[in-house]
Amino acid sequence: MPKWRISLKSAIGSPPLGKVFGRVQEYKALPRTSLWFTDNNTLVATFVIREGKGDLSSRDSVDTTLPLRLRLVFIDATSGQVLTTPDWPTDSRDAGVIAVRDGRFVTQRGSELTLYTPDLKPLKKLKLPRLTEGDWIAHTSPTGKNILFIPSGHRTGSWLWLETDTMQIIHSWEDKQTGDVTVADDKVAMITCTWSHECEPHIRVRGTTTDWKTIAPGSRQSYPQFVNEDMLLLSGSPIKLIQTDGSVVFAEDLPLEGCWWGRVSASSGGQRFVVPRCAGKGAIAALDVGQRAELKEILVYDSPSQERSYTLDLKGPTIKDLALLAVSPDGLRLAILNGDSVEVLQLPPFWNVKQSSPVLFPLDSLW
Repeated sequence: MPKWRISLKSAIGSPPLGKVFGRVQEYKALPRTSLWFTDNNTLVATFVIREGKGDLSSRDSVDTTLPLRLRLVFIDATSGQVLTTPDWPTDSRDAGVIAVRDGRFVTQRGSELTLYTPDLKPLKKLKLPRLTEGDWIAHTSPTGKNILFIPSGHRTGSWLWLETDTMQIIHSWEDKQTGDVTVADDKVAMITCTWSHECEPHIRVRGTTTDWKTIAPGSRQSYPQFVNEDMLLLSGSPIKLIQTDGSVVFAEDLPLEGCWWGRVSASSGGQRFVVPRCAGKGAIAALDVGQRAELKEILVYDSPSQERSYTLDLKGPTIKDLALLAVSPDGLRLAILNGDSVEVLQLPPFWNVKQSSPVLFPLDSLW
């Protein structure tokens, strides 16, 4: 059971908005949200809303006539108390916090990036080049030190490498995205061919100034994600943890499904990461109703262990569809954003003794 759970409806203020697309018929995507620990005791969740007025800092020079606003909800991670709910104008529904480092955080609102101090003062700004269509997609390293920006649409174009401390583009090159991308502080990994059946998927790694190198086979059901500077987790069956030279640290088959929406969440120091596991529910073949993914377990891994440390058996209200996970910098708290509600779980202590099998750890025994 979570340590606490709260609804954010009143803090958000109005219904969150998703992107609108389609020419002949209009479609609305699910709202863009983000969830981060700014420090061990503070959470921030973000939503794009439409509102006539808000708690806009006078120090922010963004055009206040824009119809959309990026709403940030800061929460005390120890108690669940909402601390403050600032918002800023945005011209994009795909806005949010994209990086956090030492209490400071970076927002992306369209092509504008802003680095804020912990007390919400704008510290540095940067305008990304305008794209002919779509927005820049941000891929952030586990430490928050670097962000890779890729054009949307999986087309060939400029890839921009930004250093968050200076808010400067320090590397750029021409490339094409052919599958899921993940970054560390000095390298990029990508699974190739996941959107093409004319080639076999592989995991490739490159530095910011070096060429791509194939390190391992992949599959169309998996995606890579850096959990620290030297290791990648590959989803799928089996789930694998590999080093950047392709050597396998461990691999294990799991009975439950991976969450299609789920991404690995790691502590900023890389000493702990968690993997969501789901079970398919609600499929009705006769009515052509597909199944939904419900979160059932969270797998906890502690470095430098070469196996799973804990399996957390979740209790309480069903968590499904597009949930977001965030691990505190010290690795001792896990936050889950599910729609307009957020909850925090106290994680078990670090497992430093080699064990023969993973531990099933009911959460309600932690306090």
